[in-house]
Amino acid sequence: MLVHGAFMTGDMWKQTASVLRGDGHIVHTPTLAGHDPGDPMTLAHADAVASLTGYLHDHDLSDVVLVGHSIGGAYIAQAAAQAPTRIKRLVFLSAFVPGAGHALADEFPPADAAFFDMTDPAQGFLLPFPVIRERACNDMDSAAATVIYAQMSPLPVRYFTDELDLDTFHELIASGGLHASYVNPISDTALPPGEYASFPRFAQRLGPLARILQIPGSHYVMFNRPADLAETLVSAGCD
Repeated sequence: MLVHGAFMTGDMWKQTASVLRGDGHIVHTPTLAGHDPGDPMTLAHADAVASLTGYLHDHDLSDVVLVGHSIGGAYIAQAAAQAPTRIKRLVFLSAFVPGAGHALADEFPPADAAFFDMTDPAQGFLLPFPVIRERACNDMDSAAATVIYAQMSPLPVRYFTDELDLDTFHELIASGGLHASYVNPISDTALPPGEYASFPRFAQRLGPLARILQIPGSHYVMFNRPADLAETLVSAGCD
């Protein structure tokens, strides 16, 4: 199951899902609550997680390789803690692995976190195009970045500011009750280099036995390297 990140829907996975299905894999690409354009901006972070766990239960899925991109890492971590017996392995792709008791906003550099204080909750939050273009689409030309940005829509501000209940997730990771991989596109600067960089900071929170894979590409690697990403996700999720 491929879980999108911020501002996106399950459509972001079209190319990668097509490659995986062509190789015989069953692939689900749900769109979580709050991510469809027109969804209410009053939703809480827990509503997105509930829609993911609901999808797992409604489709009676088991032995799932659950992949989360970007803030999708927070979604899959909480969903796996609520339904661990359905999960074969978690795969974090350029993804947040928040600390216990943190909000996603706590994981951003202070200059980025300031965006949330300047946002009107009624309008939701969407990063400005220059941030997406220069930091998340840094290995693409401006035209490709513009196409990606056109697919984005605002998210409820609470998706970033709600404190997350991740104690059970971290306990399961520490005890071996959940197994995880981290996939790092080596040109990903969506969070800038330094103290707040995604890698290796988030991978280290998955414990010493986390499987780490690195591939060429940037934050939106699924748009310009779908075949390479599909192959890497299979390696990340296998026994």
